[in-house]
Amino acid sequence: VDDVIAAVLRSSYGQSVLVPAFAGAMSLAGAQGSTWAVEGGNKLVCSGLLKLTKASVISARVTGISLHSSDGRALYQVHYESTEGQGSAFYDMVVVTTPLHPSRSNFTFENFDPPITDFPGAFQPSVTSVVHGYLNSSYFGFPDPKLFPFTSILTTDTPDLFFHAMDNICPVNISAAFRRKQPQEAAVWRVLSQQPLDKHQLKTLFRSYYSVQVTEWQTYPRYDATKALPPVVLHENLFYLSGVEWVASSMEMVAVAAKNVALLAYNRWHQELEKIDQKDLMHKVKTEL
Repeated sequence: VDDVIAAVLRSSYGQSVLVPAFAGAMSLAGAQGSTWAVEGGNKLVCSGLLKLTKASVISARVTGISLHSSDGRALYQVHYESTEGQGSAFYDMVVVTTPLHPSRSNFTFENFDPPITDFPGAFQPSVTSVVHGYLNSSYFGFPDPKLFPFTSILTTDTPDLFFHAMDNICPVNISAAFRRKQPQEAAVWRVLSQQPLDKHQLKTLFRSYYSVQVTEWQTYPRYDATKALPPVVLHENLFYLSGVEWVASSMEMVAVAAKNVALLAYNRWHQELEKIDQKDLMHKVKTEL
């Protein structure tokens, strides 16, 4: 546990083995050799889905959601800001996909009774440093860099260690002529840490480097701070997608949650309530498997 599982959790979630079991299992699944990636970057999943659905996209930042009523049904006014200024639009149904937590939520709910407030919980701060340079293989026990055999480096939960993991990364678009750099050559490394790396720490990991690009962000929920899962239904035809992250956070989990919310919204809108919370659902799932 302290060697293998702790190392994987530090690499994926930046946290210790105190995370819930399902989050730990999801982390271990991502450490298998059969994981996938999208050529051009995983961000193309979102743009590809939008293209397939032929959705009308408003490029703007949502600032708030106001509750109104129309013929006895909830009607939602979504307020937003764009490069063209402020605007709003009315919708019968809304799905909130941004985390509703104090450190992440940046819009308000108006006219709701009871009011919708931020949910408890915190997110794990993380720093990603992309470094183009020569790895200091001596720090990892290989004085001769030509003999360094690894492209990924994981770490155990050591108090004085200043990084969680690092790996030699490849371009998102790989040509036929691409070859991974030899260990003695300058390569692009991704270093994951909880705090930005200072010059001394960079010189510890690299003999020399050409460039460093640093991104600080709040990556995953702090699973040791989880109290209860947020609801899926915030109000009539107002759904919340990101609560699934507090079970385990990954692209696959969010995709499952999105499908579930879409089915729930469809069945509620068309009053096919017998398809919601089916009593024999677990039996059906078991027999299907």
